[in-house]
Amino acid sequence: MNKMKHVENKLGLCIACIVLVCVVATIGSSTNTPWLQMPFEAFNGIAFSFGYFFRLSATWAYVCSSVFFISLFAVSFWLGKIVVRFFCRQR
Repeated sequence: MNKMKHVENKLGLCIACIVLVCVVATIGSSTNTPWLQMPFEAFNGIAFSFGYFFRLSATWAYVCSSVFFISLFAVSFWLGKIVVRFFCRQR
């Protein structure tokens, strides 16, 4: 049983990383930047959106952007674990 939890955590982490990379690539691909600068562009783009639409100061916009990416990673990790548990159920 402990081995199954370890597998769930590993695959959940992989799924969370894939989701995060896809979101960053989607947001960062709208600009003409190198691949290594796409995470910064995505982070700044989300911070700009929070600042512009909710009239936040720069500090709060970056805090909200950080919370957005952390919560995106956590939710996709949790959903990844659920999907792995559903498909790899032991009988």
